[in-house]
Amino acid sequence: MKAKLYINKKNLKYNLDYIKSKIGENKKIIAMVKANAYGAGDVLVASELQRLGVTDFGVANIEEAIRLRKNNIKGMILITSVCEGDEIAEAIENDISMSVSTCDNIKEISSIAKGLKKTAKIHLKIDTGMTRLGFLKSEIEKSIDEILELSNIQIDGIYTHLSCADIDDDYTNMQFKEFAEVLNELSKKHTFKYVHILNSDGTQNYAQKDIGIEYTHVRVGLMLYGYATNTRPILKLTAPVLHVNYIDKNTKVGYSGSYTAIPNMKVAVLKIGYADGLSRNLSNKMYVKINNVNCQVIGNICMDMCMVDVTNVEKINVNDEAIIFDYSNDLKELSRISSKIVYEFISNLGERIERIME
Repeated sequence: MKAKLYINKKNLKYNLDYIKSKIGENKKIIAMVKANAYGAGDVLVASELQRLGVTDFGVANIEEAIRLRKNNIKGMILITSVCEGDEIAEAIENDISMSVSTCDNIKEISSIAKGLKKTAKIHLKIDTGMTRLGFLKSEIEKSIDEILELSNIQIDGIYTHLSCADIDDDYTNMQFKEFAEVLNELSKKHTFKYVHILNSDGTQNYAQKDIGIEYTHVRVGLMLYGYATNTRPILKLTAPVLHVNYIDKNTKVGYSGSYTAIPNMKVAVLKIGYADGLSRNLSNKMYVKINNVNCQVIGNICMDMCMVDVTNVEKINVNDEAIIFDYSNDLKELSRISSKIVYEFISNLGERIERIME
C-alpha cells in the first residue's frame, strides 16, 4: 500500500497547447523539470513532454540532468545552477548544457573540455534584477571578448530570470530593458541559438506583448503543471486507509492531543504524513475525500500517517483510497491554509509516493 500521485497526461497536453497558443509558432518551449518536475516525477513528465514534441528541458543540477539522459531524454538539457569540477566533466560527456555566471567558471569549463578533447555547451546567464546568479551588464560587456577567445566552448544561449513578472510591471520592464541592452551589445559579436527570458509568469503576462527582445524560447514550469491562470492541474494525490478505529468521547487524537473525540466517532488512519509532504500545518484544518464524503483530518499529522474523521462514511475498508487533492483547484486551497505557495507544496511531495501517468 502506497500513497499515489497521478499525473493526467490530457491536462498536461492541454497546458502545453495553451502555452503554444500564447507564444506562437516561431518560439519554442524549455520545459522546467527541476526538483523532480516540481514533485510530479521528472522522468515521467519529461518522457511524456518529449512524446508531445518538446525537445528542450531545464533542471537544477547534474544529478537531475544525468537521470534524464539515462532515461532516454534527448535534446537540450540545461542546468540552471552552477557546475564545478567533476560535474563539468559529467555534463560535457553527456552533452548537457551549463549555465555560467562568471568568467572563472567559464575558464574552468574550457580547461576541462580541452582535457577531454570535447566541446562544452554553455548559456550565459545575465542578472537583470533577480540578484541571484548571473553576470551583471557591466561584467559581461567587459568580459565577452575574453570569453569568445576561449577554446572548446560553444556559447549556445543567453538568458535572464524575471523576479516580479506576476506583480510589478515597472520592475519587469526594467529587466526587459537591461536584458535587451546586453543582448544587443553581445549580438554584435556572437549569434545565440537560445535566447530566453520569459518564465511562467512572464509567458502568462508578456508573451503576447512587445517586450523589445527577439527571444527564441520561453522557460516554463508551473504553467505546465496546471497551477496558473487558464491551465488545468495535472496532479491528483491519494493515500490508502491503513486502519479504522472506533473511539470514545473525549479521547485524545494524535501527538499533543490536539483533537478531542466527539461521541461515537469513527477514525481512519491514512498512509501519508509530513515526511511525504503533507504539511503538519494542515493538522485539524484540511479535508480529504473518502468514498465521496468530505472527511476532516484530525489530530497532528504524523511523519508517516494521519488520522481522519470518517464517522459519516457508511462503508469504509482498509485499502480504500482517500483523495488528498485532485484535478480541481484543491491544491491551491491546501497551499493557502498551510501557508505555502503551490511550488513549495508540490516540490515537497516525497519519494515514497508512487508516481503514475494516466
